Amino acid sequence: MPPSRARFLVVAVLAGLGGILLAVIVAMFWREAGDDLAYWLGGYHLANGLPVYPDPSVAFENFAFHYVPPVAQVLAPVAAVVAAVPFLILFRAVLLLALWDLAGRRMLDMLAMLAFVPLAYSLRVENVEILMAIAVVYGLARWPWMFLIGGIVKVSPGLGLVYLALQRRWRDVAVSAVLGVVIVVVSYVLAPDLWRDWLHAIGGRSDVIGNSIVPLPYSVRAIVGFAVTVIGGLLGRRRGELLLVVGVTIANPGLSLQGFAVLAAAVPVWRAGPDGLLARHTRAVSAG
Repeated sequence: MPPSRARFLVVAVLAGLGGILLAVIVAMFWREAGDDLAYWLGGYHLANGLPVYPDPSVAFENFAFHYVPPVAQVLAPVAAVVAAVPFLILFRAVLLLALWDLAGRRMLDMLAMLAFVPLAYSLRVENVEILMAIAVVYGLARWPWMFLIGGIVKVSPGLGLVYLALQRRWRDVAVSAVLGVVIVVVSYVLAPDLWRDWLHAIGGRSDVIGNSIVPLPYSVRAIVGFAVTVIGGLLGRRRGELLLVVGVTIANPGLSLQGFAVLAAAVPVWRAGPDGLLARHTRAVSAG
């Protein structure tokens, strides 16, 4: 059997499994809110003068918002004009579009990727792991500041800036760093109390395992993820970028089952070829 034919059959079988999982998710679980409601609630509470951050004792309860204040500040005007249900529908549509993009904008490949259970489960719980994967891919391939935006929301995508620094992409790192400083300063000036509430809410979490299925404190996983990223940055090319994806996954604050969905970023990295996404972007910039 020709390799191309064998590949098509494998992808088709995986797509069948992924399609079944997607149908189950939409029919059985998307009738109710998932983790995406936490984002809407964070914006809604801020827009209406309600407490945004929960007490640390209930930090891991359903729909608890614990992201940095700029996230709530961006979502506040959205939640003020968009009701919860339309927001959830839009959030789900964005997740599916992001997954389609990760799959090379091929529907069959997208369904095949959903046979990877953590990826399907990420759709089921409706959090941002797929968007984290997109941030890594586009941070390497086109917009380095995506690492910063991803890092603001979920911390670990910020490791992409470490990778870029080790690849001597100083301008990309500097621009992203300046953007990050501007975001933090403007956010703090607008709502210093919100920052104090956030620091209180996350206090003492560095040694907490939380909902992670890896029985290690977050501080340990963060160090391991950083080390893996450094090795990747020294290697560069496709091997290094794959290690970056692994490092971002390991350092994800919420490494429950869906946390491994970040590994979906490895698909476009692999398809970019031995030189990797960053080299392809560099060539495109030089040619342009």
